[in-house]
Amino acid sequence: MSRWEREFAVIAGGQSRQAPGYYPGSSRRIRSIDPQTMRLVEPTSKPEVLWDSKPRVYRVGGVLHEFYSIGHLSMALNRQPVTIRKWERTGIIPAPTFVVRGKTERGNRRLYTRAQIEGMIRIAEEEGILHHEGEGIQISATKFSERVAQLFEDLSASEGVDAA
Repeated sequence: MSRWEREFAVIAGGQSRQAPGYYPGSSRRIRSIDPQTMRLVEPTSKPEVLWDSKPRVYRVGGVLHEFYSIGHLSMALNRQPVTIRKWERTGIIPAPTFVVRGKTERGNRRLYTRAQIEGMIRIAEEEGILHHEGEGIQISATKFSERVAQLFEDLSASEGVDAA
């Protein structure tokens, strides 16, 4: 059996596909099709990226702390970063406790602690706005902003007690 026949048998589904991944003599990748449904079979999915996978570490008061950017917060709350900025601008969530001066003209970097983000996730889940599937839930109809403001107050008070 020639190389081309072997590769064609792989494409046609006669043999288990090994490593080639390309059609013979082409740069086009082979995509798997389920013969029963005649639909594309998704390749092995990429590993899920968690919101806390790459924290930024800064020294505060001589101690290293983990901080998370607005991108991390948006991923955790299932929103876009522009939405989080709008929420901050309109007062739905308070301004972040920590800000790092930006290296470019784009401005400062908002930083949140793990406790702040985990608290916001818990509150969003309890208020029913974490997993919105287009239901049209109005954030103003919930107590999300009041509870988040209280969370930030409580966390800043407890940090003040710990620092003393």
